[in-house]
Amino acid sequence: MSRPHLLALAFACVLAASCKEHGHSHEGEAAHGHDEGGAHPSPEAAEPERPDLSVTAYQDGLELFMEYPSLMVGQPSPLVAHFTDARNPDGFKVVTKGRVTATLRYADGAEERFVAEKLLRDGIFKPEVRPTKPGEATLTLRLEGEQVAGTVEAGKVTVHPTVAAAVAAAPPEEAGEPTVPFLKEQQWKTQYATTPAEARVLQGGVRANGELKPVAGQAAELSAPVAGRVLVGGPVPHLGQAVKKGDVLVRLVPTSVAGTTDLATVEMEAARARAELGLAEREVTRAEEMLAAKAIPEKQLDAARVAKEVAAARASAAERQLALYRGAQSGAGGPGGSTFELRSPLEGVVSFADVTPGAVVEPGKRLVSVINPSRLWLEAKVYEADAPKVERSPGASFTVAGFSREFTVDEQTGRRVAVGTVVDPATRTVPVLFELPNPDGALKPGMFAKVTLYTGETLRAVAIPESAVVDDNGRPTVFVMEGGESFFKRAIRPGVRSGGWVQVLDGVKEGERVVSRGAYELKLSTATGAIPEHGHAH
Repeated sequence: MSRPHLLALAFACVLAASCKEHGHSHEGEAAHGHDEGGAHPSPEAAEPERPDLSVTAYQDGLELFMEYPSLMVGQPSPLVAHFTDARNPDGFKVVTKGRVTATLRYADGAEERFVAEKLLRDGIFKPEVRPTKPGEATLTLRLEGEQVAGTVEAGKVTVHPTVAAAVAAAPPEEAGEPTVPFLKEQQWKTQYATTPAEARVLQGGVRANGELKPVAGQAAELSAPVAGRVLVGGPVPHLGQAVKKGDVLVRLVPTSVAGTTDLATVEMEAARARAELGLAEREVTRAEEMLAAKAIPEKQLDAARVAKEVAAARASAAERQLALYRGAQSGAGGPGGSTFELRSPLEGVVSFADVTPGAVVEPGKRLVSVINPSRLWLEAKVYEADAPKVERSPGASFTVAGFSREFTVDEQTGRRVAVGTVVDPATRTVPVLFELPNPDGALKPGMFAKVTLYTGETLRAVAIPESAVVDDNGRPTVFVMEGGESFFKRAIRPGVRSGGWVQVLDGVKEGERVVSRGAYELKLSTATGAIPEHGHAH
C-alpha cells in the first residue's frame, strides 16, 4: 500500500476514535450518531438522527438533570434522569432509593404514564417514554422513596410525528460562552450544592483582620517573686486544669539566702540584732529618767527612741532571714512564713504551667498562667480609611479557621467595648474591640479571625453565598450553572459582605444558580486539565 493511502487510513482511525470518545452511549441503545437499530447504512440511505435534549429543574427539594432524545410518536425515548436530594444547602446527596413515574399530560387533558421501578444505578432512573400521539404536552417526573419524595416538572415538550419534524424543530446551535464540565458522578462524590443569586437585605460592612483575646482582668500570670525551690509534695498545676479564685497553685521555698552566707553567720547576725535592740531599749529608759530630772534636753530622748525603732526593725529582719534560711536548707516549708504561696487570682483554667517539684527557679520566671475563657474580646484591626465608617458599629461577624459556621457579635450576643483613638503607625490600622460570650470554650484566645464590621447601613442587592467565591489568580470567581453538568466560569465584582453573603455588582444576574459548595473542587478539576468524558455510559 502506498504512503498516501497509509496516511489516509491513519487519519480515518483517529476520527473514528474521537467520535467514539465523545458520544453519549446508554445501556440498551446505540451510540448517538447512529440510527435506532445500530446499523451503519450508506450515507444516501441514513435517516436523520433525533436531536438530544436536556433539562435541569429544582422542585420539592429535588434537583433533576435529565437527558433524552426528542419525543416521537411510537418510538421509545429513554429518559436518563439524574435525581439529587437538594434539601440541605450545605451539601446535596445522591438519591439511592425509590421509583420514578414519568407523566405526559397533553393539552386536551389526556395523560400517559411510564414507570421506572428501580434505579439504573445510584442517582439515575431510566423510564422509557413511548408517546402514542403527536402534540404539545407537559412532562412531569414523580419520585417516590424512603429517602426523599417529590414531583418535578420538566416543562413543555413536543411529541413529533417524524424524525424530520423533530430535526426541523430543534433550535440551531449557537456559539456562546465556554462552559466547564462537572459530571453528576463527580458532584455526588464531594460536598456539592448550588444556590440561586437572589435579592437580599445586606448589612453594610467593612472587612478587617482580627484576633481573639482574653477579656481585660480575666487573665493572669504567676511568676516567682524570689529565687527559690518548688516545694516537693506541693500542688503541681497542669494545662487545662480548672481552678477557683484563691486556690494554691505553687509553693516556693526561697533559696536566695543560701547562696550568700552560712547558718553560723545568719545566727550571729540575728544575735547581734537582738543585742542592739536590748541596748537601744535601755538607752530609751535612761533618757526618760534623765529628762525627768531635767538633765538632758527632750531631743536627746527622741533620738534614743528612733534608735530603738531602727534596732527593732533590724532584729525582726534578722529573725525572718534566719527562718527563711532554715526552711531553704530543709527543702520544705515550715511555720513562720518560710514559703511563698502563689494563689490563683481568678476563677478559670490553667493556660500555661511550667512547674517541676524540687526545681530551683530564678526570680521573675513565669510559672503559671490562668485565664477565664467564658467571655472573650475580638480585636479587629480596621484600616484608617475605613475607621470613620465603624465609629458606631453595631456589631460584627467573623470566621475562624477550623469552624464551618460564622460567628456574630451584636447587641443580643455581645457588645462593642471600644474604638481606638490612635492609628498604629506600623500597620495604619485602628483597633475596634467587641466582647462576646464563649460558654462552651470552643473559641481560643490567640485565634485569628476574618471580620466584617457592620456600619449600621442596609441595602437591598443581588447576593450569593461567600462560599461560592473562589480566588482565581487574584480574581474573585464563581461557577454559574448552565445545565446540570456544565458551568460558566465567571469573574465577579463583589460588594458588601454580610452574614455569609456577598453582594455581586457584576458577573452574576438574579436567578442564576452558582456553585455554593464544591466550587474549589470544580476549580481544581479545571486546573488539572483533565476534562472528563463528555458523556455517560448508562
